[in-house]
Parts: sequence; C-alpha cells; structure tokens
Amino acid sequence: MDARFLVDARGWLAPADGGGSPLSGRTGYFRLQNTSPDWILLLRSPAQGGMQEVRPRVVLSGDCGAFHLADLIAFLGQSRWTGVLRVTAPSGERSLLLKDGDVRSAASDSSGDRIGEVMVRMGYVTRVALEKVLAEAPPSRIGKALVERGLIKAHDLYKCLNEQISEIFHGIMLSKEGAFALIDQEIDEKALTHNLSLSMNGLLMDSIRKIDELTQFRKRIPHGRMYVLPRKQPEDEIEPEETAVLAYVDGQRTVIEVGQLARFSEFDATRIVHHLMEMGLVKVAETPGAAPAASTNSSIDIAPVAAKRPAPPAAPRAVVLSVEMVVGVFNTIFREVRDEVAARGTLDPFLTSANAALKGNGVSTSPVLNGMAFGDDGMLESAELIEKYAQLSAEGHLGAEPLSSLKQALSDVMFFLLFQAGELLESAADEELARRVKEHLAALEPK
Repeated sequence: MDARFLVDARGWLAPADGGGSPLSGRTGYFRLQNTSPDWILLLRSPAQGGMQEVRPRVVLSGDCGAFHLADLIAFLGQSRWTGVLRVTAPSGERSLLLKDGDVRSAASDSSGDRIGEVMVRMGYVTRVALEKVLAEAPPSRIGKALVERGLIKAHDLYKCLNEQISEIFHGIMLSKEGAFALIDQEIDEKALTHNLSLSMNGLLMDSIRKIDELTQFRKRIPHGRMYVLPRKQPEDEIEPEETAVLAYVDGQRTVIEVGQLARFSEFDATRIVHHLMEMGLVKVAETPGAAPAASTNSSIDIAPVAAKRPAPPAAPRAVVLSVEMVVGVFNTIFREVRDEVAARGTLDPFLTSANAALKGNGVSTSPVLNGMAFGDDGMLESAELIEKYAQLSAEGHLGAEPLSSLKQALSDVMFFLLFQAGELLESAADEELARRVKEHLAALEPK
C-alpha cells in the first residue's frame, strides 16, 4: 500500500528500498497522464478491466488544487462511506478514518497536531507535565496516562481529542496544493485508541465557518500573538465565555495566552476577543500595555459573518421510529455503561464527570439536552426528555428532521460515555461493552 519509489534524474522508476518491485504483477503498456507534481497517474492501454480484491485499495485520487475537497467530504458524509481519506500537502500528511460517514479518528505527521500539543495549547496541561509523562509512557497512551495521574479529567481529554480531530480536519480543508486519496478499507474498531464519532457534515460546516469568520477577524487581530489590553468593564451582563476570557486580560498576555488560561482554542479565543473589541471592552496591540497602532480598519464596523453552508445531506431512507423508541434504546445503552463502570467501583466520579460535561455543553450543543442530567441509574429522565423534544420540535428548534437531530445528540452522549468508560475498563470488558452497544443500536437501523 505504501511502497516507495524513486524517480531519478533520468526519469527511471525504481523501488526506493532496492528490493523487489510491487509493480512486477502490473506488466504491460501504460500511458503517463499529465498531473500536478505531487502525484503520478499511469493508465493501462488498452484497459484490461477487473477488480482489485485485496484491501486496502485506492479507489479515488486527485489534485487538491483543482478539486474542491469540501464537495468530496460532503459526499462521503452523505453516502455514509467507510474507509480513509488521506491528504498529502506541503504542510504535511493528514488522514481521516471514517465509519459510516462519521469521523472516528484522525492522524497527522505535523507535530502541532499531536494530542499533547493540543492539550498544551488549550491550557489543560503544562509543557513540563506533558514532557514528564511522555518520558514514562508511549505517545499512543499519553491521554490515558494523564488521566491516570490525575493531570486531566476524562471529559477534558474528550474535549481535547475532539479539538484535535477538528484541527486536522480544518488542515485538510485548507489544503490548496498536493494530492488526496480515498482508500477503501475496513475499520477495525478494536484498534481505535478511543471511542469517538464526529459528524462529517458538522465538521465541514464548522470548518467553513472558521474560514469565513477568521478572514474577518484578521482585519482587526492580525495574529494570535497580539496583546489584549483592557479598555473598560462591562456595564451589562456578558456571555460566560466572554467573562472567562476577560478575567485574564491584563495587557500583558497575548490572544493565545489568554485562550490557554481560559481553556479555549486559538480560533475560539480570537473569536471571543474580537467580540469583546466590538463591545469596546478590549483592544489589541503589538506590544504589552501599549495602545494599538492606528489602523484603517479600526473604525470599520464589523458586520456579523454568515457562514456558508454545504448542500443539505440527502434524505435518509424512511424508518418507522418513535421518539419513545429512540430514547428507550439510548437509555438502555447509558444504563449498561453505568453498570459496567459501577462494577469497577468508580461510579460516583464517572457520573459526576458525565453530568458536568452535559451541563457545560461539552458533549452536545443540542437544546434538547439543556438541563438534563444522568440519574443514579445512569439514564436520562425519559418523560422529561420526550416532553422537551415535543416542545422544541413543535417550535422548529430541532430542524427539518427533529428525530434525526435527537438521535445525533444522544449518539454524541453515548460516544462520550463510552470514551469515559474506556479510560476506566480493561480491554476485554471495553470490547464486550462495545459489542452489546452495537446490538442495541441495531434496533434503530434501517430495515
């Protein structure tokens, strides 16, 4: 799959390791196609047809500079595709591991995309603490090692892992050079380090929003190393995230540093500081404690940015489901996760952490979950949840497909609980729990 070749100055092709060539079974005449410098395409002439039965196999490849990756990503989400999307660009190689159209994992060879770097940038661990743990644990277990040492909570690690995937996804969206490959392969869920599942369309819309909004933010905040200076105290009540950022604004910290202390990504810190500037509460400067340099943009009113949206996903196949059935299946799953954790004697901190994440919208931003909490039995109050669903769907707050919206919100909660449980359970118990969860979910699949 990843055999390497060398094209020398004469244009001759040879295996880079000097061994036997994997092209030995591809004898025949091929025509070289005209492509960008980062990839080579040879087509057999005449074509002989047939299928490559061995997987993994590349089924689609192309030029990032000539093909809109957003269109491909939207298609993969809508078609519920399983496999790997790999993008090789000058900024590095990044890949998304997909299962039924959702992102289950992401990888990057860029050091800035490592989970440890993400945790440091977001202020959850210090550089010193990270390096100390890395000296004692392999990078693949760094998250679990930090949780075991009490340096980070499981739900905060979950937030950092989501941010890592979001940043890798965003890096792919920004790739305007290089090549992409779509690789057809089965996904071994047992091999996944963590139980995560992020909506492809959700990531796509979020990335498009970031691209659009950051263009506007950079007119007043050219980069994250700008210092944030206070101007006045708010006279009216402001949002909690704005209060959190404002608490660290002292004229001596940059946008990035304020974001780290308030535990926001650089983009979110930039967004919040920009809004505080619009309200006249802060200003930015190139030096600490100094007034910002005069700018032609300083007096321009910044209009709200409308994020572009991709085409709506194709309508799913009709399935006869009721809200009672959906809530019942997920509550059964939640209870099974709770019971598995309780058997290990770690139920109280597990439920406390889960409720804290649910209350802080760290699991899902769906309004149907606002005010909900897990009971001692590990379940959400069914009657209350169904009543909230009926009210919000009637008011149009859950979109054109309210039941699908509810399923997605509860699915986000499920993957969060499985993630937390995976940090506490032994491998065999974790795998057995995942098997039972899959059986329960089968009741909600199209027949």
